[in-house]
Amino acid sequence: MLDRILALVAPFVLTACALPAFEVQPRYGRLDISGSAGVSSGGTSAAADVEQAGLVEDDSFSARADLKFGMPHLVFLGQSPSFDGTGTLDVTIDDGTNTITAGAAVDSELDLKTYDLALLFDFAPTDTLELALGFGAAYLDVGMRFEEVGTGTVIDEQQQLPIPLVCALASVWIGPVQLSGFLGGMDLSYQGDALTYLDADLYARWKLFGGSELLRASLVLGYRLTDFQFEYEDGSSNVNSDLTIAGPYIGLEASL
Repeated sequence: MLDRILALVAPFVLTACALPAFEVQPRYGRLDISGSAGVSSGGTSAAADVEQAGLVEDDSFSARADLKFGMPHLVFLGQSPSFDGTGTLDVTIDDGTNTITAGAAVDSELDLKTYDLALLFDFAPTDTLELALGFGAAYLDVGMRFEEVGTGTVIDEQQQLPIPLVCALASVWIGPVQLSGFLGGMDLSYQGDALTYLDADLYARWKLFGGSELLRASLVLGYRLTDFQFEYEDGSSNVNSDLTIAGPYIGLEASL
């Protein structure tokens, strides 16, 4: 009787005790920025075109880490590009204290930090194919600064926003190459405040050496897109941003 019970329980115990697979990807890429960002007072919205204001692209490091322990799959994505340049404003921006008028020359800066953490559950668990759905959270930290050339007038705005996510992941191995895509997003609105967030990570990795799961080293080529829009009131000011940060990257992956 005891032997039968152990025979039934053993597969579940062995699965639960299986060592998780850990994958880490340091990356280096070139990100382009487009869209608008700004602040205004008096109940109106005004957002300046960031490319006209001098913001174009940034070369920066980013990272991804995956932890797989049976059916659950944990994904972490982090990036922190910083954009700066000199241009002109196409609208007047006003934080309630300082004003920079349309047409003014400005030194512009935009710092962005995004961190995604997602828990996904695989409903096609095979050695070559993964299809997973789940949930998670993102943390968005945006800092924008415009300084008028000549007068030194500065408008500086910071936003830190936690965001719940609905997520999906798909990947397939074709010989030594894996194609993978991750998507996380959310659309929220409450009492006049609105937030839309979309983060996509697509890559192909070529196994240089090692097994398909453990003790593997790979070359990674991919494309990352982060798109977000938010509008909310901050005291007497209205903060409005609609930005897309996207571009290719190259990296290495180590799996343990």
